[in-house]
Amino acid sequence: PAEVTDVFFKCMRLFGDQKNPRLRRMAYLLIKSLPVGETEVFMATASLAKDMHSNIDCYRANSIRVLSRIIDGTMVNQIERFLKTAIVDKNSFVSGSAILAGITLMKVAPEVVRRWVNEIQEATGSKHPMVQFHALALLYELKKTDRLGLHKVVIQLAKSQMKSPMAECLLVRYATQALMSDRDPAIEKPLMAYLDSCLRNRSEMVTYEAARSFCQLAAVDTSGQGTSVFGFDAVHAITVLQIFLTSPKPVVRFAAIRTLNQLAQHRPLVVSRCNADMEPLLTDSNRNIATLALTTLLKTGHESNVERLIKQISSFMNDISDVFKVEVVRAVKGLCLQYPSKQKLLTHFLSVHLREEGSQEFKNDLVEALITISNSIPVAKPTVLGHLCEFIEDCEYAGLCTRVLSFLGHEAPNTAAPANYIRFIYNRLILENSMVRAAAVDALSKIACKCPTLRRDILVLLEASRNDNDDEVRERICLYQQVLKTGDKATADNALEELVSVDTEFSLDALYENLGAHLQSESCGVLFDITNVPTQDVYEKAKAAAAPPVPAKKGAAAAAEQAAAPQSAPKVNEQLMNAVEQIFSGTDIGAVLNSTSAQPLTETEAEYTVSVYKHIFQEYIILEFYCGNTVPGTRLENIAVSLKGYDTTKFREVGSIGIGALDADQCESAYVALQKAPSEDGLGVQTAQFKTVLTYLLKEDGDDLGYDDEFPVEGFAITVGDYVSPRGVPGGQWNAAWEAIGAQGMEAQGKFVLNYKSLEAATEGVRKSLNMTAEEAESGSAKAATMRLSGTFAGGSQVVVKALIGLDPQRGCLMKVAVRAKNEAVCNAVVNVFA
Repeated sequence: PAEVTDVFFKCMRLFGDQKNPRLRRMAYLLIKSLPVGETEVFMATASLAKDMHSNIDCYRANSIRVLSRIIDGTMVNQIERFLKTAIVDKNSFVSGSAILAGITLMKVAPEVVRRWVNEIQEATGSKHPMVQFHALALLYELKKTDRLGLHKVVIQLAKSQMKSPMAECLLVRYATQALMSDRDPAIEKPLMAYLDSCLRNRSEMVTYEAARSFCQLAAVDTSGQGTSVFGFDAVHAITVLQIFLTSPKPVVRFAAIRTLNQLAQHRPLVVSRCNADMEPLLTDSNRNIATLALTTLLKTGHESNVERLIKQISSFMNDISDVFKVEVVRAVKGLCLQYPSKQKLLTHFLSVHLREEGSQEFKNDLVEALITISNSIPVAKPTVLGHLCEFIEDCEYAGLCTRVLSFLGHEAPNTAAPANYIRFIYNRLILENSMVRAAAVDALSKIACKCPTLRRDILVLLEASRNDNDDEVRERICLYQQVLKTGDKATADNALEELVSVDTEFSLDALYENLGAHLQSESCGVLFDITNVPTQDVYEKAKAAAAPPVPAKKGAAAAAEQAAAPQSAPKVNEQLMNAVEQIFSGTDIGAVLNSTSAQPLTETEAEYTVSVYKHIFQEYIILEFYCGNTVPGTRLENIAVSLKGYDTTKFREVGSIGIGALDADQCESAYVALQKAPSEDGLGVQTAQFKTVLTYLLKEDGDDLGYDDEFPVEGFAITVGDYVSPRGVPGGQWNAAWEAIGAQGMEAQGKFVLNYKSLEAATEGVRKSLNMTAEEAESGSAKAATMRLSGTFAGGSQVVVKALIGLDPQRGCLMKVAVRAKNEAVCNAVVNVFA
């Protein structure tokens, strides 16, 4: 700090030299770079203020820019008048510097800068391109939190003629953001007309930005078909990009092909009209352009062109970066899923690059692509397994090797000759590190479990490695040997399936706490009983009930927020259990199997807010209606919730508890208990639609009698998703859970037609219908996606779901879903959600 201060004061002496402008500019740069303290700010401000009133424009402009960097927010008012005047200065350097100072001061004194809006709007009409550009950027910063104000500014500027191409590009981007954020018919037509006019601009950058905006809007316009985007024809935009593909400038060709590549994810048929212009780019000297051209052609090309495209990409695959290699792999995977007849050629292409040098990310994408192809195209399974076996012989990444071994252990028993893969797995058991050796032991044990004819040979191999120097490997071998040597085959199979399963009937956190308590208790010598350990749901709800209550907010807004907020479900607390005891007169109805999050039944701004929580028991469902009164000066009494219009063969109301009184800014819960009719599968899953009516006695201030009234409340439904908790498998363990549960042979499948027009809407709709946690969906192409979901069914049964969703021009949105769980009835119940 002392050295900085010394340098600063010596630098300030340079301000006395008015004859050397270059030295003065170096002094400005140094002051802007130094961390100026509070003591030095006053001296710097005084010197810079003199330069702000100088007759030399260069000094004025630079002093404004430096002062905005070092000044404190409380001192901005002292120079506000000068900055407002400088914004509309005739000199473009001074005007631009003042606007840039405003952008900087938005971080420390935004309320001051907002008072300059008139001067800034005037600067947007400047004849100087950079002044216009910076003024538009600052105007956006001022208006971005005001949606209507921003729309008004964008529409007004769109009707004027911007002189700066950069400002025009910025305005195009703001117009695109406005269209993407809000489907308002009042702004769609003028802004789309503006974007269409920009396609005919004389500036190349403006023309490209407008064409790019059409492509971005095409991705979010799910209702549009073909070249229609928000009711406008995008043919002109595609034509512009098509012309740019033949530009002599590499940056223009790259921008055009990159935009078309992104559009091909959503509308490949539209991009296919540019195939003839993209094919010459395959031999472009810029390998990035050639790679983007290839991946775009893979998404839009025909089956007959696959072989030629693969040969061309093989010639320069080693010359591109791993980022583009990953894009190629994903495009090849999507092409293979689209044209299964080409799987042999495409899997060979992937396997060749799997054996070559590459980063872990690249190799991981190759392995996952081959596994996806194997799962989707059964004919390709033996070929893929062979390629993966060759890969792990020289794999340098332990995590990838473990992934492949897990896949081999699950899939090898389902092939015609599972013995062919044992040699490759055993080699890893004697040559690799401990983590890979442990995975090899698991794989061999899985094969032994499913292939009794190979069990004896595998036991011999495990015996040879029993003296491994790693504790975990030795213990796994001993444990698996003991299970596999059990005389009863059925007992051995069931025991091994339990060992390799990642699904537990109890909470690991609860097990840890109970074991600690058991060791400290007087009965520590007694064998610990694991059946007393609760499930994860029960454990979490017990912890939440024991947690101290959060202080309640005050006011009408807080009441509305508490009643209508859908983000958190009520905890299984003493209030709920007291309501259950009161309704059922002390009869034990069992533990809560699942509780849903809040579902608002009224608008947040309504006079009275109501949201419903559903508490699932084995034979009953308790509906908790959380009601709030947001009207000052009113009191609600004798509040009751009535259910109508539901199927009485599935549910029977057995009791209810109303709310005695509800003053303003208060929230309370009313309860309705429903008994479920027995289901044929024994799960107790019943679904129905309900209509809801809220009745009460309304009293206003000064009125002791009041009058009876009703409040309109939306209906709701009890669905299969309400029986599912979104608590899924831990991150990155979905594949292991899928294989482990699949080893038990409990799976249900189904094919359905969904009422969605886009993949994004379909994937989100499926996730919400099942109420499960979803891993990131894999988009094999613009027409197909793979979803991996997991959750916990009421009672603690873990469920994993794989859904393949595709768009067919003739039949619409199609889905093939596979569900795995320990209970076959659970699998069928989840599949029937879409029936």
